[in-house]
Amino acid sequence: MNDAQLNISPLQKSRSLTKELADSLRKQVLEGNLKAGEKLPASKEIEQAAGVSRTVVRESVAILKAEGLLISRQGVGVFVTERKNNKQFSIDEAEFNSIDDAIKILELRMAVEIEMAGMAAIHHTQEQLTHINACLDAVNVKLSAGLNGQKEDFDFHLAIANASANPYFTRFIKFIGSGVIPAREIIIKHDKQQQPNTFFEMIQKEHKAIADAIAARDPKAARKAVMAHLGMSRERHIRIAENLKHQEPQS
Repeated sequence: MNDAQLNISPLQKSRSLTKELADSLRKQVLEGNLKAGEKLPASKEIEQAAGVSRTVVRESVAILKAEGLLISRQGVGVFVTERKNNKQFSIDEAEFNSIDDAIKILELRMAVEIEMAGMAAIHHTQEQLTHINACLDAVNVKLSAGLNGQKEDFDFHLAIANASANPYFTRFIKFIGSGVIPAREIIIKHDKQQQPNTFFEMIQKEHKAIADAIAARDPKAARKAVMAHLGMSRERHIRIAENLKHQEPQS
């Protein structure tokens, strides 16, 4: 087992160092610089080469694991898989900003997250429930500061995945990444029925209903709350899509 030779430059300070590092590592795997069977360099080496924190490295590696490009071997390290030439399921970042694609991604999420919440209601530990509520509080803090709390919103959904006792739910949420939270700018810009403050308050009420159902260990109510939350988001996007079509000039 040979260690891979890392060829990576310091990252630019961007909105998402995690995504930038994941993109860089992915490119090296797909282009063959990091070869199948090679052991990934130690986290500290990647941190120093890229100029990022250990957390960024860990999250970037997790993304590539979810994509099937890297695999952990307990007590040994992280290795490039033999599957790098297989076509992997993926969702391009640009798709998150398309109304029509956002609707389809929401439908995919509904198929997964409804059952995910039900499992979290059954299997969560007290520590996991505390973390779910802490994530909910963190969103409130951001909203009170006039920010949209998009990262904290993602953390809330990830906390539910972690509480499901099924690691594949966690991998799915991490794989979708920022697409778990549809671009709020789409709603604020195009849906005249939604004022920013009331829009965020409504989302938080939906989140609290999910958290309360999980706390009550009521899987039926948890599934119903997620159905309402994601269903309402889907309806908002459908309404915007229809309005935009009506605004298109007739040929």
